[in-house]
Amino acid sequence: MRAAIDAQRAIDELNRQRLAQNAAREIENRARASAGLPPKPMLVALQLGTGINTGMVTVGLMGSNQHILNYTVFGREVNLASRLEGVSGSGRIVISEATFNHLKRAAPELAAQCVALPPEKVKGIREAVNVFAVTWK
Repeated sequence: MRAAIDAQRAIDELNRQRLAQNAAREIENRARASAGLPPKPMLVALQLGTGINTGMVTVGLMGSNQHILNYTVFGREVNLASRLEGVSGSGRIVISEATFNHLKRAAPELAAQCVALPPEKVKGIREAVNVFAVTWK
């Protein structure tokens, strides 16, 4: 969770820098246009959404020597984390109830930063899941 917060903050700071660079590029591009030169492209804002879940998973090498052999992680809990990442959109950290419950015990200061969201119905899981947004700004 701390890594996810740090990543969101780093992307936010990078985007602030890019906005400042874009302002400078606008001025530079006016001069370039006067000189008949092509404009420099504007820098796009980066987006990061994060989904975190806690639970048991299967980990190991999958495949064969004749086909692609990958070290991978899979299972319901991995699927839920992936779906929560999809729910998170841009600039948000969304966690499962299981992760929230672990945080309440292990890092109450982080749990206090969480806000309950309406339950989400996600692909591959029959019942709606309770989710929480982590405030990081």
